[in-house]
Amino acid sequence: MAEWASSYSYDPNDAANFSCDQIGKDNFNWYCNPKLDDLFAQEQATADPTVRQKVFDQIHQIMLTDYPVVFMFSPNDISISKKGTHNYEPGPFGATETVNVWQWWCDGGHCPSAS
Repeated sequence: MAEWASSYSYDPNDAANFSCDQIGKDNFNWYCNPKLDDLFAQEQATADPTVRQKVFDQIHQIMLTDYPVVFMFSPNDISISKKGTHNYEPGPFGATETVNVWQWWCDGGHCPSAS
């Protein structure tokens, strides 16, 4: 049994966590399924969202059958901004809290610094 938390990117590709060639690297589950590896290769070979969704559906079915991991919780990624900061919208993952930084603005053109 193990526990860890990660923040991911916008792309739902889980190959790093579940590919056979990632065992001992990012695949800390030591899970290997060659069928899943083939599906990861298919979803990474196209940018077409319709095609990728069909492949993700197949990946999901394998995950529901094999149960390589059991998710017990989903931690929140918390972010805040100082009063006077406008249009701050954190991304869905902790590492992307500045997804729209070019759209931020502050009262009087000056954002207060943290104190």
